[in-house]
Amino acid sequence: MSDALATTLAGPAPEEEGLAKRLLRRQWPFWLGGLFVGLAEIVFYFHTDMFIVVTTGMAQMFAVGEEKLFGIDWVARVYEPGVHWTIVAALLGARLVAGMEGESRSWVKYNWKMLVLAFIGGLLFSFGTRLAAGCTTHHFIGGIPAMSIASWVVLLSGIPFAFIAFLIAMKAGLGGYFKHQETKATAIAHQHDTLNPQPAYESSYNPWASPLRWALNAFLILFLALPIYFGITGWISGSVNQIGWSEVMWMMIPGLLLGIGIAKTGFGTECSVMAPEATFTKEAFYRKGGVPQCTYYMFRGMLPLQGFMVAIVVFNLFIMAWWLTGNGTVPNASGAAGLYWGHILGGPLLAMGAVFMIGCEVRTYARLGLGYSTALVALPGFYLGYLPYTFFQEEIDAVVFGEGLTSFITIPEWAAYTIGGTEVQWAFLYSLAMIGLLVMSFQAARVFLRVKLSETLSKNTDELVYRTRPEAAAA
Repeated sequence: MSDALATTLAGPAPEEEGLAKRLLRRQWPFWLGGLFVGLAEIVFYFHTDMFIVVTTGMAQMFAVGEEKLFGIDWVARVYEPGVHWTIVAALLGARLVAGMEGESRSWVKYNWKMLVLAFIGGLLFSFGTRLAAGCTTHHFIGGIPAMSIASWVVLLSGIPFAFIAFLIAMKAGLGGYFKHQETKATAIAHQHDTLNPQPAYESSYNPWASPLRWALNAFLILFLALPIYFGITGWISGSVNQIGWSEVMWMMIPGLLLGIGIAKTGFGTECSVMAPEATFTKEAFYRKGGVPQCTYYMFRGMLPLQGFMVAIVVFNLFIMAWWLTGNGTVPNASGAAGLYWGHILGGPLLAMGAVFMIGCEVRTYARLGLGYSTALVALPGFYLGYLPYTFFQEEIDAVVFGEGLTSFITIPEWAAYTIGGTEVQWAFLYSLAMIGLLVMSFQAARVFLRVKLSETLSKNTDELVYRTRPEAAAA
């Protein structure tokens, strides 16, 4: 397909649109999504002295449905039925994005293998959150800015398994589904592009002809409607009667920022931590696995890492400022001890689950709001993933949280004790290292994609990766 036709299908050129209209109607670059995620964390921390916690909130919302519909306590035996307004707002924010852009993602068609893989991913990820005492958002976007030893262990233990999960998906012939985000205009423009296959686009596809989609949407509606109803009218955990409307608003603002920032970009922790691995792999490897060229360019140009590092640096600097001025503490991502076996065992499950779902937990909330069927099918997988833990909590906790592996919570604490210097000095060095990684991610885009900083900042991901890379960058 010609570049002219692709441009016609995609709409007017960016320079022909006003800034406000462009921000509303088009997707954003990863870095801007990362800024919204970082701001969400700052708002939550400013109000609670803690980073965003969502996995326990999801369990509490499942517990409401159990109790009110079936009178059982499979999840509720551990997690008190409640409503988590940040989760509700994240879905709402993503739905607002669909309205802004005039496009939900219900048109995206996945084959049965991809849907099965997403369901398994939800199950693995959910159980992994119980072992690791938090999801990837908790550890990567909260714990890493808070300099947590445990969060780095979760990240590093998971990276090899994320790549293994990616290999499994490619071997199953599902590589073409792995993209930063779908837009219909881009899918139509590239539907005959052999380098950028669009298996998720089929012009005759009617998502509402599928009974499975109706059932999954009913599950989603119940998951949301029951906690919201009883959260407004009843006395469940987090209800208006318990915390008041003011607190509800404080919980919803970060969720809206998360939902909008992620839905506008495809930001996710899974692709962010996998991007550096593209440095050590050839484009031919991705192409052999059916992965679109745009995904390789996205990874190799470190675009997801830009968003990831913007979120981390913004939040880390705020924590530093708030802590050093005596207004807050450094949040603890790990529990009483800095590291448990659960962090080591849970990291691989989180990584594999996130890849199989094409999104970590918080990205899955945004994809639910956008209407992706992989997110819909992952939701019951999340529920089932909680059950092994809630049924055998005492036995599992005895193994994974029975004994701490270190007495240090943060890297600066450990470094000051074992190497010397002060905790504050090491905290400053840590922040400088995070800033260095952020600069490196933008430098990678400049070198590999051959783009100026102004282009990286102003162009969305589609505009950066659906292009022919100059020969000068081929090395």
